[in-house]
Amino acid sequence: MLRRIVLLATALVLLAAAPATAESPVRPDNKPTPVEGYENGRLPASRLITVLPGCRTVREAAPSGALLFRQAAALNVPLFGNDCYRPLDDQVTLYARNTSTGGPCTAQPTYYPDGRPRGTSNHGWGKAIDFGNTGGPLNFSSVGYRFLKSHAARVGWNHPGWAEPGQPCAEPWHWEWVGDGGTMRLDSVRSDVVSVLPSADEKGVNVVTALGDVQPRASAKSLGSAIGVPLNWVIVGAANTPSRSGYWLLGADGGIFSYGDASFFGSTGDRRLNRPVVTMAPTPDGGGYWLAAGDGGMFTFGNAGFFGSSGSMKLNSPVVGMTPTADGGGYWLVAADGGIFTFGNATFFGSTGDLRLSSPIVGMAATPSGRGYWLVGADGGIFTFGDAGFFGSGADRALAQPVVAMHRTANGDGYWLVTADGSIVARGSANPL
Repeated sequence: MLRRIVLLATALVLLAAAPATAESPVRPDNKPTPVEGYENGRLPASRLITVLPGCRTVREAAPSGALLFRQAAALNVPLFGNDCYRPLDDQVTLYARNTSTGGPCTAQPTYYPDGRPRGTSNHGWGKAIDFGNTGGPLNFSSVGYRFLKSHAARVGWNHPGWAEPGQPCAEPWHWEWVGDGGTMRLDSVRSDVVSVLPSADEKGVNVVTALGDVQPRASAKSLGSAIGVPLNWVIVGAANTPSRSGYWLLGADGGIFSYGDASFFGSTGDRRLNRPVVTMAPTPDGGGYWLAAGDGGMFTFGNAGFFGSSGSMKLNSPVVGMTPTADGGGYWLVAADGGIFTFGNATFFGSTGDLRLSSPIVGMAATPSGRGYWLVGADGGIFTFGDAGFFGSGADRALAQPVVAMHRTANGDGYWLVTADGSIVARGSANPL
């Protein structure tokens, strides 16, 4: 039976900027900070991460940039990165081309005494994105621009004053990351968490970030992380082994990082994917795992069985989560609108696909029996189906950042929700942290 949470505010209110006690860095005159130790437009590959095909940013800006793109996709807002990190040579070429056609607004490179160019664009720090939507760049009336105005500030992305409507260089598409406080040295905005992994005794959790850091709380212990690895793509998910003595981290390209008693069974890191990977789940004995992409394409490794996918279907919303049945003979996929897709021996117990949601669904978990499941929304709303019990939600409190993942307790009598800033909401028998 579905128990729908009564929400206290609309999604737009919940997705407002940081609490009043913080000095938000998102201000018209704030600017991105330079990347210490490097020259503008000369960042090495190790300092850049892909957040969307064709769009790379500096590591610090990548988690929030990737989150913005995921949020847009969940709301069916067509948002792309038309121009992200801009190397120095591209800055020189672009300025020459734009000024030759009368364009006054492209950042002008300066030159050293010996004639070498020096970059000046915030794209050269990997901290600016020129967003686009279907058909070209954004305009001030486009749905992509309206989405950014409602969502970007919350995760540290600023539309500078010079780019606002009515300015000589008005650019609705140009946004800059100031989540570290920017040059005004204001409060930072944390929006880098992607998953939560309970410890074996369930008295602690490991919080996983998009840069591959594993941050233990209470009794949890880090068994290793990818924080020092020059990642190709951001980390988007993680999974415990059945013993909870190990875990896997998952990159958006399907790259797998294994720690503790987690074994490596393969990845899609060397494949060309139709859509980035969004989630993973291990088999019941830990002898394999499934990866799911945003289009519902399924990839199996080790003893994980393939039971079908939604990769060839026309989806109303992207797939955002998956979970296997108790015996591993099937799995459920859930889309951002709460639509449920069943494969193998997975049974359909209901969905939110016909409801008007205040916030998109971001994940799911199955009950220990496999005869039910929970769905969680970005606002912390919980939806229960089958034998899944309702133990409360996160929608009864103002969340500074959206919920990004959930994990149930071993006995299914509770669950943890984690937000993008690492805040934990514990419900039922889940240990408060």
